Amino acid sequence: MTLATLATRTAPDPPSDLAVAGRPRRVGPDWEVLLMPERLGRLLTSALAGRPARTAPLGWVFAHAGQWGVFLPPESDEPAWPADTTYLTTGTSLTLPPAGARPDAWTGASGWVSQDGNLLSRPLLLHPVLTAVAADA
Repeated sequence: MTLATLATRTAPDPPSDLAVAGRPRRVGPDWEVLLMPERLGRLLTSALAGRPARTAPLGWVFAHAGQWGVFLPPESDEPAWPADTTYLTTGTSLTLPPAGARPDAWTGASGWVSQDGNLLSRPLLLHPVLTAVAADA
């Protein structure tokens, strides 16, 4: 995690095409993504439930192909995230769900789990919670 990451207090406005119908797009440049298995994503969101959107460490969350993803400021890959996660840096290809789509546990359809509050998650607050949840899982 760099000083630039630490200085990020509020998320920029999401790019206008961020949630355009399930097509591949490139990560970044103002955001990167942490992917985790759906099981871990559900545990994480449960652990953080009830926090006000303005102060919550968790930003927008999406589901795709059995993975849940959270948006992070660039260069949020230090310290390392738990072993079950995958950190996608700027330039990596990623498929996002269509705008307004909700995930369906029965069909495995992609969708937005949450679009409340800031787009970006707060890595300094999210990291210890995710690490603890992953260790207990």
